[in-house]
Amino acid sequence: MSTVVLLSCTKSKTDYKAPAQELYSASPLFRGTLEYGKSLNPDYMFILSAKHYLVPLDKKLEPYDKTLKEMPADEKEKWGAITAKQMEQAGLDLNKDKFIFLTGSEYMKPLLKYIPQENISAPMKGLRLGERMQWLNAQIRKLVEIFKRVKNLIYECLTKTK
Repeated sequence: MSTVVLLSCTKSKTDYKAPAQELYSASPLFRGTLEYGKSLNPDYMFILSAKHYLVPLDKKLEPYDKTLKEMPADEKEKWGAITAKQMEQAGLDLNKDKFIFLTGSEYMKPLLKYIPQENISAPMKGLRLGERMQWLNAQIRKLVEIFKRVKNLIYECLTKTK
């Protein structure tokens, strides 16, 4: 069983072709979800793109202007089917792997019929944009504090052995 973190694309993008994790870095929300997602040490991390579906972090993309919010229901359904197929082609097991959605509901809903509910974690579910930023900032502050404590413990252990 693998752990898969899924991030969503953002409206804010760089104005040049770049690896996906850089293309969306113009958005503070994306930077926060990327940082938090990486801290979870997942087996896989992808970006859900309205235009490109399932995107590896290092895949180079041109800037574009498309979101799922603007799509009619039938197009969202088609997007979900294509994205689920791409997940399987990437070697993900939709029935066994754990999927952590660090996305808004628009990017999670079309995939819900392909991934069993018990395999889904959505820690920001129901939070509005500003609330998601606050939640991410709080999580990142907690991680920084944990790292500081670990660093201090290591230092204490090293100085006691001298």
